[in-house]
Amino acid sequence: MRLCCRLSFCFSPSLQSSKTGWGSYRLHRKSEHFVGTEPSLVKYHDIPDKKPSQPYGLQGTNHLLPGFGKIASKLPTKTILKKDKVYAWCNCGYSHSQPLCDGTHLSVRTPAWAGKLRPSEEAARRFVNSLCSSTDCDSDEQFVDSLIAELSVPAAASEVVTFITKATNKTALKSLCGRLNLVVDRNSDVNTSANNNELSWRVILLISLLASIPTLRLSTDESRKWIAFLAKPTFVDTISLKTSLATILACPNLMPDQTSFKMDERMERSLVGFFEHIHSLIQSTEYSSLSNLMILIYVHIITENGVDLAALLSNVLGRKVPKTLHKQSLVKSLYVTRALLEKDVAEKAASISVTRDLCAHSSGYLPVHCITHLLHWQSFAKNGTQIQEWIKAQLKECRVPVHPIIGTLLENFTTSCIPNDESAYFNRPIDEPFFEEIFSGDLFDESRLCMRLIALTYLLAFTYKLDTQQPRDPSLIAPISRDQHTHRLAPPKPYSPQLWKCIPIRYLLIMADQRHNDFQHIRPVLLRYVVLSMPHLLPEQDHFDAFRSAHQKGAFASSPRRPLLISIDECSVALEEASISHNFCRLSKSFDILLGRATVEQQFCYYELILKAMSLSLDGKWPRALVDKLQLAWERFDSVIPRRLHEDSVRLWLSSANAAKISGLDQRDNSFLIAHTPLVLFRVDSRIFRSPPHLRCFCRSLSFYLAASRDMNTLQLVRSSLNSSKSEIEEKEALLRSFGGTQRLAVVQTFIELCDDEDGTEIDDIEEIRQILCSQIHQLFIADTHLPKLVHFNMYPLRLVPVIVQRVPSAHVLINSINELITGSNLERRIFAIVLITELLELYKIPSAFAALSLISDMLDAMLVSLVTDEFIVLMLNVVPSLARLVLLSPFHAEQFLTILERTRKLAFSRMAIYSSLSQARKSPERKLFEMVNRTMEDLPKLT
Repeated sequence: MRLCCRLSFCFSPSLQSSKTGWGSYRLHRKSEHFVGTEPSLVKYHDIPDKKPSQPYGLQGTNHLLPGFGKIASKLPTKTILKKDKVYAWCNCGYSHSQPLCDGTHLSVRTPAWAGKLRPSEEAARRFVNSLCSSTDCDSDEQFVDSLIAELSVPAAASEVVTFITKATNKTALKSLCGRLNLVVDRNSDVNTSANNNELSWRVILLISLLASIPTLRLSTDESRKWIAFLAKPTFVDTISLKTSLATILACPNLMPDQTSFKMDERMERSLVGFFEHIHSLIQSTEYSSLSNLMILIYVHIITENGVDLAALLSNVLGRKVPKTLHKQSLVKSLYVTRALLEKDVAEKAASISVTRDLCAHSSGYLPVHCITHLLHWQSFAKNGTQIQEWIKAQLKECRVPVHPIIGTLLENFTTSCIPNDESAYFNRPIDEPFFEEIFSGDLFDESRLCMRLIALTYLLAFTYKLDTQQPRDPSLIAPISRDQHTHRLAPPKPYSPQLWKCIPIRYLLIMADQRHNDFQHIRPVLLRYVVLSMPHLLPEQDHFDAFRSAHQKGAFASSPRRPLLISIDECSVALEEASISHNFCRLSKSFDILLGRATVEQQFCYYELILKAMSLSLDGKWPRALVDKLQLAWERFDSVIPRRLHEDSVRLWLSSANAAKISGLDQRDNSFLIAHTPLVLFRVDSRIFRSPPHLRCFCRSLSFYLAASRDMNTLQLVRSSLNSSKSEIEEKEALLRSFGGTQRLAVVQTFIELCDDEDGTEIDDIEEIRQILCSQIHQLFIADTHLPKLVHFNMYPLRLVPVIVQRVPSAHVLINSINELITGSNLERRIFAIVLITELLELYKIPSAFAALSLISDMLDAMLVSLVTDEFIVLMLNVVPSLARLVLLSPFHAEQFLTILERTRKLAFSRMAIYSSLSQARKSPERKLFEMVNRTMEDLPKLT
C-alpha cells in the first residue's frame, strides 16, 4: 500500500480525535476490539477497571458491567439515536448522542474518553522485533511506513511510543535506529531512482519522528549518517527540502554538543553544503514556497522567537515541535550566514504576496510580521531594496477590524524613511499621488474608511518624525549601489499643503472613536501623533454631537450614498435669486430641509454653496434666521474637514471688497495664514464684526489658526532643541511663550476695541456681539493665566471696564494685581486701577478686594499732603464717581473717602485763585472738579 494512503489514515483529524473511532461502516468487530456505528462516528467510553481481556460491547437488554456479560451478536448500524427514548438494547432510556451505553452514567457522570483497547507492552515488544527482524531491501518500505504510522500517534494513545521511550527499553529504540541506518545506507547513493526518491522523503519524515524522542542518544557515526542523508544534494523537490530543513532545526538530538559551541567537522560540512544548496535553489521562482519558509525561519531566528518558530516547524512536520531554538546555537549561526543572507531576505520579502483582506481575524504568522521585523532592522534600506510598493499594496488590502501589527508596521516604516545619526540608510517614503488617490472622491465612503485611517496614521507619523529630526548634510547620506551604479537618495520631503487640505482628519478621528472595536489597534498610534503634531485638530464635544444627534443615526452604516433631498442646481438657483432680488423664501425652505432632515454626509454636498451664501449674507439685508441656519451648517463642516473649511472661509473674507487688500493672496498657502496669525485674520471683511453669526464663525477660525500657530512653533522648538544646550533650550522656550502671549494679547485688545460703540455708528446687535467677544476673551484668559494682568497693564478705554468686568468671569483674577497698578508712577494706570477695582468690588465682595481700598485711600491722602500738581487734578476728575461708589460699597472705608472728597473740593476751590481772570477760572479743570465733587457730595445721601 502506498504511503499516501496510510498517512491519510494516520493523520485524519477525525481518526485522531479523542472522542471518535474508525468511522462509518468500518471494521465492525467483536471480542477485544472496537465496533463502529452509523450514521455518526462512534464514541468510545471507558469502563472502570476494565481489563484488556474483558469484552466490550452490549449484553442484550441489560447494561454491561465490569466482569459480566457477553458480546452482542449485532449492533444497530443505521439507527439515529434520540434522546430519552428506550431502545431494545438499552433499558435506561439514556441515549442522547452516545451510541454505546456502558451503564456508568447510572452512578457517575463520566466524560467521553478514547476506549480503543491498546496492545500490551509485550505486544509492543513483538511489534518492534518484527520490524527489526527483516533486514532485506524489500522490507524497507514496510518498515518505514509502519513505524511512521505508529510514531505519528500521540504518545498517550500509542503503546509502541510509550514502550520505546521508557528508559528500560533503550535496546528496542537502539534496534529501530540500527534498522533505520540500513535504510539510510541503501538510499544514500546519489544515483537513485525516482521511486527511491519518494522513499527517501519518507525516511526524512521517520528521522524527524525518531529524533523527536527525548530519550534518543545517537552516536557520532549515526549523527553524521543521518545529517548527511538529510543534506543530500539530490533533494530538489520542495517537500523533501522543507522536511529536511525543518528536521534539522527542530531536532537538536541530531547534533550533540551544540551548547559547548562544538560541532563535528563532517556534520558541519554537510550542513554548510545543504544550506548553500537550498540558497542556490531559492534564486528560482519555482521554489517560492521554500523561499517564504526560509524567510520566516530567518526572522524567527534573528528575533529569538522560539515559540513562533516551533509553531512554524510543527506546521511543516505535521507534529508538535517543542521550543528548541536555544539549543541550536551552531545551526542558527550557519543558517544566517550560509542559507540566507540579509540581502536575500530583503529582496525575497519584497516580492512576497500581500495578505488579502488583512484584519484582526487573520491568524498565524503573516508576511506583514516578517516585513515589520525587516523594517526594524533597516534591511531594505541597507540593501537598496524598494519596499514602499509592498507597503502600498498591503495598506489597500487592510480591512476592519484592523490587525494589531499594522500600527507597528507603520511605526517601523516611517522610522526607516528618516535618516538619522544611527543609520545613514533610509527607505523611500510613499509617494504623494498614492494618498491623493486614497482621499479623493466621497469623503464618507465606507469602503475606504479603514484605508484612510491607516493612511492618515502613516502621514502623521512620517510628518512628525520628519519635522522633529535633526537637519542632515546631504553629503552624509549613504549612497545606494544597484546594478553596479551608485546613486545617493535625496532627503525626504514633507507632503504638500494641498494633500493635507483634502484630508478629513477630524471626521476620521470621530469615526475611530465611535467604532472603537474596529480601530482599537490603530487608534492609540493615531491619537499619539495627532497630539504630538496637530492637537488643534482633535475633536471636541460639539464635534461629536454633530454625529450623535437623532437624525444622524445610521448615517454611516451603509456604503451606498443616500439620494440628495434637494438638487444642488435647485439650491444654486435659490441662492442666486436671494442675492439678486432678495427673495429668500425658496432658499430658506431649502435650508430648513437640509438642517432638519439631511445628514452631515448629505449636507457636505452643498459645501461650496454654503460658503458662498455665508459670504453673500454679509450685506445686512438677509434674514437673521436664514443666516443662523447658514452658521449651523458651517459649524457642522468644522466636524468633518476643519483645515479646508477655515482656509476657504478666510480666503473668501479676505478677498471681499470691504477687506484690507493683501498682495498675492491667491499665491499664499495655509502656512502664510498660520505664520501671520492673528493680524492677517483681522483684515477680513469688516462687516463680519457687526454680524453675530459671522462673528461666531470668525472666532472659530481665529481659535483654529492660533492653535495651529502654537503647534507649528512647538514643533520648530523641538527640532531646534536637538543640538542646543539646556540654557539655549530654556531661552527658546521663553521666547516661544512670549510670542504666544503677544499673539493672544493682540487678539484680546482687538476684541475689546470691537466691543466699543462710541464711534457714532449704530449697531443693532451690539450686546450680542459683546457677549460673543467677551466669551472668547474669557477662554483666552483661562488658557493663559498671565494674559489678564498683561492686558490690563496695557489698559483700554475706561468706558469699557464695566463691559469687560461684567461679561468676562475670569476677570476676577485681577484683584490680586490691583496693588501693582496703584503703586506704579503712571498716572493713567492709577486712574485705571481705581475704576477697575470699583467694578470688581461691585461683583466680588471678598476680603482681598476690600484690602485694595486701604491702599487707594493712602495713595490719595499722600498726594494731597504732598505738592499738588495738575496730575492730581486730572486723577480726581476721573476717579470721583468711582470714589462715590466706593463710599457705598465699603462702609469701613466710607469715612476716609468722604474726607478725601472734602479736601479735594477745598483744594480745587483754592487753586482757582491762580488764574488771572474770572473767565479762565470758570473754564479751568479745578472749577470742573469743584462742581463735580459738590454734586457727588449732594447725591450721596440720596444714593444711600
